[in-house]
Amino acid sequence: MKQFVAEHLRVLTKHLSLWHQATHDRNILESAKNRSLVAGAAFCIAFLLIFIRLADVMVVRSLWNASEGDAPPAPNIIVTAGPRADILDRNGEVLATHLVTGSVYANPKVIIDPEEAAQKIAALMPELEYNSLLKKLKDKKKGFVWIVRHISPTLQQAVNHLGIPGIYLQRDERRVYPYGNLVSHVMGYCGIDNNGLSGVEKYFDERLRRVKDPLSLSIDIRVQHLVHDELTKAIIEFNAEGGNAMVMSVKTGEIIAMISLPDYDPNLPNQNEISTTFNRNTLGMYESGSTFKIFNTAIALETRIASLTSQYDNSNPIKVGRFLIKDFRVPKRGLLDVREVFFHSSNIGAAKMALQFGGAMQRQYLEKFSLFKAPTLELPEIGSPLLPKTWRPVTTMTVAYGYGIAVSPLQLLNAVNGIINDGWFRPATLVKQDSARLSPPIRILSAETSAKMRDMMRLVVTEGTARRANVPGYDVIGKTGSAHKLQGRGYADKAKLTSFIGGFPKDNPQYIVLLFLDNPKPTKNTYGYSTGGWNAAPTGGRIIARMAPLLGVTPVSDGEMGESMLSLTTLMEVDQDQDQDQDELYDAE
Repeated sequence: MKQFVAEHLRVLTKHLSLWHQATHDRNILESAKNRSLVAGAAFCIAFLLIFIRLADVMVVRSLWNASEGDAPPAPNIIVTAGPRADILDRNGEVLATHLVTGSVYANPKVIIDPEEAAQKIAALMPELEYNSLLKKLKDKKKGFVWIVRHISPTLQQAVNHLGIPGIYLQRDERRVYPYGNLVSHVMGYCGIDNNGLSGVEKYFDERLRRVKDPLSLSIDIRVQHLVHDELTKAIIEFNAEGGNAMVMSVKTGEIIAMISLPDYDPNLPNQNEISTTFNRNTLGMYESGSTFKIFNTAIALETRIASLTSQYDNSNPIKVGRFLIKDFRVPKRGLLDVREVFFHSSNIGAAKMALQFGGAMQRQYLEKFSLFKAPTLELPEIGSPLLPKTWRPVTTMTVAYGYGIAVSPLQLLNAVNGIINDGWFRPATLVKQDSARLSPPIRILSAETSAKMRDMMRLVVTEGTARRANVPGYDVIGKTGSAHKLQGRGYADKAKLTSFIGGFPKDNPQYIVLLFLDNPKPTKNTYGYSTGGWNAAPTGGRIIARMAPLLGVTPVSDGEMGESMLSLTTLMEVDQDQDQDQDELYDAE
């Protein structure tokens, strides 16, 4: 019995020992499991804290800074609102487009060593000044600063390879102008953030941002090139201070070419002299001289105050106070009919004609010709005319031959275009027009008067001061002008502004050309003269000769050059354009 009990106790003891061992092992495993869970939780909490900190630095604070005026810093977000729409000429040539570029920015809060970062970036791009760059990178109050905009792909790759924390690359857009200076005063330019700052770019800024379809202008880049070429040659030949020219479609009002020299490169908007950005065609206000006799004669004929056979005596100057209105080198003295007054460009005849219809009628028609208000055109750079404060009889006389009132070349072009276009006025435009959807023009003159004016302007080209603008076969019509430039309270003795305005063909004008030369000098080939007949007229003739075939204008005849039968001496006298001694009278105003 004792033996039996002892055996059971031994077995029981053994089982108890095994149970204790199992319990101990289970406790060890449970403890290890708990420790693993605690360690895992600790790691998770640590990573969560790191993530929250990174999010705070990289996103939350940066966006907070952006809301305070900084640009958005998040990588791969386009800075601009999207590419601007292309701008095309009337034939589909690209005048302005966008180029995808890269820009570099920094988050100073993330940069570990600003000095090292500044050194590496400055070594890569020496044009960046080290101290200025370092100041940006050390500004821990900001989450975003621009380093450099619009860099090449090669530089983008080099910046990326630097691997500097806090230095980032940003996809960007840049406006580019393939024709550069050639279209500068039409296109204008954009700022570094692609916002339009001048020209068509500014006028159509919202449209170019929102509408992705290209904007088609009325400009013909081929004509733009040849006008630029001829105007540049004239400025060089006559040592002029500058010049400007425009070509317009008579029937639609579309500006086919617009050049103002000096010009600038719109691809370098911050590197051009301010003076070169001045558009002489739309901002310049000039006393035009004898080209204004077109309006004076048209008013006289339209009001029937005069007919083509009406006569005016230019034998003696008109005395106004202590000043005189005189004709200079007019080859005929005595009674001149209206055609002769216009053909010989008589100031005395024009003044007497204006006194007949009077100042009130003169103002009424000049306003009708849109010369009293700023013209409309798709450019922000538009000037307003300079009008006399009072309109006395002496004002009526001086305005008759182009002094005492200053208008822009664009206004002059608009008004003369209406006069030669059967009396129909259509405002100029820089946008390509659909001929089937043109708005109705405005009647400013009768077709009968328009025809008479074209006949007289043809006579000026075949027998008068604009003879050098004649082009065989195209029946060019025109008028020259030579006005003294204002200088202080009076006029300069020699400084002139010469001009030519002409259309073709005479009976059905398709295009009209206007150009000005600023203070051209006499040359040996001009026999010492510097008036419009010697410089502006031949320049206009060369432009017409080159553009007419290009635009498909069919010659109307096999006409000769129409050289005058007058002697060379008389020719030089006629070409004085009758303006140069008339500034004394305007001083009286």
